[in-house]
Amino acid sequence: MNRILADMDAETVHIHDLAVGGEGVGRLEDGRAVFVAATIPGETVRVELIERKKRWARGICVEVLDAAPGRIEPTCEAVGRGCGGCDWQHLEVASRSDLIRGVVDSVLQRQAGIDGECSFGGAVPAFAYRTTLRTAVRNGKAGFRAARSNDLVVVDRCEVAEGQLADLFLVDWASATEVTFRCGARTGERLVVVDPTVPDDLDIPEGVRAVGVDDLSAGKRAWIHENAAGRTWRLSAESFFQSGPEAAELLAATVGRLIADELRAATTIADLYSGVGLFAGALSHLTDAKWTVVESSPSAIADSRINLADISARFVRTDVSRFRDGPFDVVIADPPRSGLRDAGVRTIAAIRGSTVCLVSCDLGAFGRDARQLQAAGFRWRESVALDLFPQTSHVELVSVFDR
Repeated sequence: MNRILADMDAETVHIHDLAVGGEGVGRLEDGRAVFVAATIPGETVRVELIERKKRWARGICVEVLDAAPGRIEPTCEAVGRGCGGCDWQHLEVASRSDLIRGVVDSVLQRQAGIDGECSFGGAVPAFAYRTTLRTAVRNGKAGFRAARSNDLVVVDRCEVAEGQLADLFLVDWASATEVTFRCGARTGERLVVVDPTVPDDLDIPEGVRAVGVDDLSAGKRAWIHENAAGRTWRLSAESFFQSGPEAAELLAATVGRLIADELRAATTIADLYSGVGLFAGALSHLTDAKWTVVESSPSAIADSRINLADISARFVRTDVSRFRDGPFDVVIADPPRSGLRDAGVRTIAAIRGSTVCLVSCDLGAFGRDARQLQAAGFRWRESVALDLFPQTSHVELVSVFDR
């Protein structure tokens, strides 16, 4: 512990809760709430304030006076240098599920206005699971942003990166400002997307394909393949996919389990924000229904046409806010981090889905979306939390609503 920091103007705080976003919550002597990263409910810590507002403050933990069960020393040395990528490295893996349930239940009850609790549906491996990483570059060296900062923490290894990405941290990326690493964990294919352009003298490992952001903007196509849920998926450079094949399988299986009866009985299914077609592809064996997949990304909708060529599907490239069709027996919606928002909820109400399965990757957005869905005539049935991003506080939440 940095004793110089600990001896500064710090305040003793008892951490009593976790906030959405993973920070511990305590009270200052003046009664204001204080949010403190890398702390666990039940701990007493010394906190140095770094942000002060009228009703709340934010601080950094400079000393743990009384540690909670489950606290460990981070195994990644970059955490000590401020890397903001893995904000829950101070937690042992076995402690995560209880903390995740606690955070989700708080959102359900306080933000969504739901008198209920979530269940925990499982996790992916704690390390070496991420098949896509977006890195920043300084002087040719790749790294990650510091927490709540644009400062770069250069790294030569990453514990959550899939093993096939390891040697990419050692490449001299020359004049690049950002590089996205991507691999197919089960196919061995590798791709890097270099911003703004691929340097002429770039020396990368054999078998790695490099494409520049400028190339993609000019219409060039590049992709890899991944095997998951019994299928081979084409994943273009600009298309989103889950954190790895295990995450895709766990997420799709959870959705399938929660609405299996509805899928079997359905004749029409809308897959909103469909991406590369994960749910239609992974769940098509459960139903004879006609799928309508709706996606605004040109690359993702192109991928889905390839990935879903063997099932009965209609492809609609449009923003969900502009989609009007239906009625649908089942609606599956997997919006971006910002959630459904007003426009997405209006679409779901307009297309008259009987059962809605909402996949949320931001709990704050879920709280707002759940309130709006209820106001639009839907009743919450169930929520299942998934740990698809171990070592971080990110939570994937699968929820079912009935009209």
